[in-house]
Amino acid sequence: MNLVEFVFQAAREQSLWRRPAIFYKETTTSYEELLVMVRRFGGAAREAGLEKGDRVAIVAFDCPEFVAAFLGVQAVGAVAVPINTRLSSDSLSFVLRQCGARAIVISADQVEKISAIKSELPALRTVWLIDRAAEGTTSLNDALSFNDALSFNDALNSASEAGIVPMDDDELAFILYTSGSTGRPKGAMHLHRNLPFTVKAGCRQVLNVGRDDRLFSSSKMFFAYGLGNSLSFPLASGATSILMSEKPTPDAIAATIARHGPTIFFGVPSVFRAMCRWLAGGESLDVSTLKFCVSGGEKLAESVFYEWKGRTGLDILDTIGSTELLQMVISNRRDEITPGACGTPVPGYEAKLVDAMGIEITGPGTGDLLIKGGSSSPGYWMDAENTALTMQGKWIRTGDVFQRTSEGHYLYEGRSDDLFKVKGQWVSPAEVEEAILASEEVLDAAVVCGSDVEGMNVPVAFVVTKPGMLPDHDIAGKLKTVVSERLPSFKRPAEFRFLDQLPRTETGKLQRFKLREMGRMERG
Repeated sequence: MNLVEFVFQAAREQSLWRRPAIFYKETTTSYEELLVMVRRFGGAAREAGLEKGDRVAIVAFDCPEFVAAFLGVQAVGAVAVPINTRLSSDSLSFVLRQCGARAIVISADQVEKISAIKSELPALRTVWLIDRAAEGTTSLNDALSFNDALSFNDALNSASEAGIVPMDDDELAFILYTSGSTGRPKGAMHLHRNLPFTVKAGCRQVLNVGRDDRLFSSSKMFFAYGLGNSLSFPLASGATSILMSEKPTPDAIAATIARHGPTIFFGVPSVFRAMCRWLAGGESLDVSTLKFCVSGGEKLAESVFYEWKGRTGLDILDTIGSTELLQMVISNRRDEITPGACGTPVPGYEAKLVDAMGIEITGPGTGDLLIKGGSSSPGYWMDAENTALTMQGKWIRTGDVFQRTSEGHYLYEGRSDDLFKVKGQWVSPAEVEEAILASEEVLDAAVVCGSDVEGMNVPVAFVVTKPGMLPDHDIAGKLKTVVSERLPSFKRPAEFRFLDQLPRTETGKLQRFKLREMGRMERG
């Protein structure tokens, strides 16, 4: 079926139309109101001349209009392309040209950026602006210099409701561009069957989301992780999605939690670290409605798990997923949490490890992780080369190195291109970082491969100290003592460098390539 039918199936079968689908700031959108918005935007897309298969970009902050646009596009058979709002003009231009977007939905913060690259986008014909203060198309045309610029809300108010067109399960529904830490973004294609599969797997069998739950995610919906947390998981369960347009600072997160009382909070490790630092500074967080939390994006350090647990009393379920797989494929369970491990495969997914020769590792061992499951992307949009490298038959090569224990738990070792050898032995940055984070002075840490005076590989650590802790020789000495107690000599950092913050993507993923540029030790 069309995935839009699936998203509203719970509301239809359980007669939930008047229940809240979305909490956003001080407003509530019911399931009935949301479906009308979806159908009307589908009608607006049709009136704009969009046809089945046309790509419609969405570059907007999280809000009900984002949901209506994403689902409305697919309701009429077009293809939604959510895009990171923090992309530079150059990167945004590349993505819009690469996907061939014929129309775009933007929030007001994107007007200047879109206007600046308009001449580079010959295929783009229609712009809808999400701006509750917009007063009509004239001012929008002046601001955007487009012949067909429209107020999103005006379009909703004037368009007729479109029907939801039947779609085959294997037809293209949306494209998500990888956030990546290096290189150009790649557009992972997803079919109408992929998103429903993630709901049936992780949402229902791991998280057990029900109609009385309220889900709140610090990760935005233009990321695969946020799309599931804030759109498909709650709406397909008859639950309520809590949306926040602001940057996910501790103050904004705490205010949203206090206002709407979520039952499940989704974050990335950097958000949980920031929240712990915020709480350590004397702030308070109302966790009375929360049952548990979920982390994704990268490895959650044991130290963060225990500090969060100590300050809030809440468990964090560490998970792993990817843009190519949409959502969690390996996860801890509420009744089986192993701090420091990502857990075991989610029902419906298979995992295997392979060595450098591509030979499968059976039983305990360490190797490259491949995943097979019903949410796998069939390939990257207009990118046969990278498709061949990542999509290997029914398996997705994740690019991650994992260790599988004798109990079947998966422990993240790092990206396959992040590991390096010292004195002929492999060093996992994640393992060294875990040892550094055991120090009470450290807020964040990252390790990359540097070189010594003889040009030999050595670990170099970049460290962010906690507030009030000024980096000095005493702290560096303490860190050397901490790691020497936990690591063999070849894994111990040869140098500790202190930064105000580590370079990260908008998803919170570490940009190691920037650290590598600084990691070659300067020698006079």
